[in-house]
Amino acid sequence: MNPQRDHHWDLTPAEGIHLQEQISEMIEHAPVPDPVATVAGADVAYVRRWNRAFAALAVFRVTGRDNGRVELELAETRTASMEIRYPYIPGLLVFREGPALEKVWEQILTRPDLIIFDGAGIAHQRRCGLAAHLGWRWGISGIGCAKSRLIGRHEEVGSQKGDRVPLMDKHTQVGHVVRTRSHVKPLYVSPGYRMDFSHAVDWTLKTTTRYKLPEPTRIADQITKKMVREYGNRKENQTNQI
Repeated sequence: MNPQRDHHWDLTPAEGIHLQEQISEMIEHAPVPDPVATVAGADVAYVRRWNRAFAALAVFRVTGRDNGRVELELAETRTASMEIRYPYIPGLLVFREGPALEKVWEQILTRPDLIIFDGAGIAHQRRCGLAAHLGWRWGISGIGCAKSRLIGRHEEVGSQKGDRVPLMDKHTQVGHVVRTRSHVKPLYVSPGYRMDFSHAVDWTLKTTTRYKLPEPTRIADQITKKMVREYGNRKENQTNQI
């Protein structure tokens, strides 16, 4: 798949901030178009000692719906690995991870209706996290589903699966804190591109099974972890042969 909108990745931090501010004004907040037939998960693993990103997309077909959940069947996985060329700057993570994810996106044969990203949507300093930025760039509905909080404050969330509280940045709601598994740390869920608050939470819970992470991002996470292990083994073998 080719991106619907283009820009350079090698921007200065000031240029990157300006671009995010422009993109945030173009983010559409709307219910994800029905029917959703395919859902993907996107994940990037970064290993500092190798300065490499390992990216994966896992695309699933929706094969059924039952009791507020969807049944998923893995349709396609794609991966890419590349050297990181952008410095670590809070709020500009997309310029580190985006190029690797885009290499994966260019390989995808099955265009998903929705992507769940391991990262932020509008719960971001400039309302332009990974799910918002890449959703806009690729022209696809996105959900940010992060394990840690980038910005905002919230009240204590209930302990049962499905409990949620608003995530607020001062007086503006930027997402929800959602318990996807009872008595387990919650996730920070925020709309990306072409997504609203309620559907972001709904699709996070619909695609979550007995694990904490939604199934699409859980599988993508497993794939990137395997990529890291295999790359590390190759590096170790190369060292031993010297």
